[in-house]
Amino acid sequence: MKVLVTGAAGTVGGLVTHRLAEKGIAVRGVVHRPESATALHRELPAAEAVAADLADEARVPELLTEVDAVFLVTANVPTQLAQEQSVIRAAAKAGVRRVVKVSVGGVSPDAPLALARVHYAAEQELTAGGVPHTILRPAFFMDNLLQYIPWIDPAGRLELPLGDGAMAMIDARDIADVAVAELLAPAGGDRDLALTGPENLTAAQALARIADVVGRPLSHVDGPRESFLRRYLADGNGAGYAEDMATLYDGVLRHGYGAGTTATVEEVTGRAPRTIDDFAQAYAAKFSR
Repeated sequence: MKVLVTGAAGTVGGLVTHRLAEKGIAVRGVVHRPESATALHRELPAAEAVAADLADEARVPELLTEVDAVFLVTANVPTQLAQEQSVIRAAAKAGVRRVVKVSVGGVSPDAPLALARVHYAAEQELTAGGVPHTILRPAFFMDNLLQYIPWIDPAGRLELPLGDGAMAMIDARDIADVAVAELLAPAGGDRDLALTGPENLTAAQALARIADVVGRPLSHVDGPRESFLRRYLADGNGAGYAEDMATLYDGVLRHGYGAGTTATVEEVTGRAPRTIDDFAQAYAAKFSR
C-alpha cells in the first residue's frame, strides 16, 4: 500500500507522514519547497519526499502513480481551493481507494469565513468525483496556542479576542491518529467526522492548566479584534487569512460556537483523546521560555 500525504511538512500532515512511516507504510510526502523535501527525506529516509505545486493540474496526476489512498490538507493560501480540486480530480481519475480530507465545521457557500467557503467547494468536488472519502472536522487545535507563545508578555499574559468562549480543543496528534486509521481502514462508505478533545475549555482555563504543568504564570486577556489583526499581520500572515482568523476568533469562537465534544476520537482509535494537560506536558519546553 502507498499513501500520498499532502502538506507533509505541516502540523497534521507531518504527523501523518511519520505515523505511516513508523507503521511500515509506503509514503509519498508532498511539500511546497525543495528545502522542505530535503528536510523530510533526512528525517524519514524511507519516505518519498516530493516538492510540488498542487495547483499545477498537469503535475499532480504523476503524484498519484501507484497511490492507494490520499491524505489531503492544504495551507490557507489564495490557491488553496485550486490545490484541493486538482488533487481530488487526479485521485478520481486514478481510482484511489480513499481520500481523507481535513476540513472545518460550518461549511457552506455563504459561510462568514472564507475558509469555510473554500472547504465547501472542495467537498462538493470530492462528492461529485465519486471518490470514497472521509471528511475530518477538527475543533480548535491546542497546537494553535504554540504560535502565540511570542505574544506572551513578561507577566505571562496572552491577549486573544476569545472572551469566555468555550472550545472543545483537540491535540493535533489525535487528528493524525484518526486520519491514519481512516487511511488504513478497509474500503467503505463516505464518513464525516467531527473531532474534538475531551472537554470544553475557555482560553483562560486552557492557559491555567498549561501553567500548572509548566510551572510559570500564564493567563488569558481578552482583547479587541483590531489588536489581534495588527499583531497577526505583523507575524507575516496574509491579509485575507488574517481577516478570516480575526472573524473566527472574535465572531465565532468568542460566542461559544467552538464548544461541544464528540466521542469520535475514541471510537476510531480505541482510546480517549489527549487532554490539555497531555498537550502541556508534550510542549512544556516551549511554554517554559
